[in-house]
Amino acid sequence: MQEIYQQYKDRGFTVFSVETSNRPQLAKEFTDKVGATFPIVLDDAKVNKELFGIPGTPTNLLIDRRGRVYFTSIGYSPGHEKALAAMVEYLLKRS
Repeated sequence: MQEIYQQYKDRGFTVFSVETSNRPQLAKEFTDKVGATFPIVLDDAKVNKELFGIPGTPTNLLIDRRGRVYFTSIGYSPGHEKALAAMVEYLLKRS
């Protein structure tokens, strides 16, 4: 996600991570491990699960500029970034 954030942040796209375990130390460890420079927010009220039906982590959501969820994926596999980047390109061109 860091690469996608770097590639598209100047074009109006952003990435953020939501830490759902209510353990700030996990968020810090993740940031340090992957070198993330995108925002990480704590969801101690479990709002994301209620609003977006997040079943687990990692869950990726692409939300368009109007606030509509365009795409959801659960988990991670190699090459995932390439598919996400293609969808980001599509959304940026569409809006």
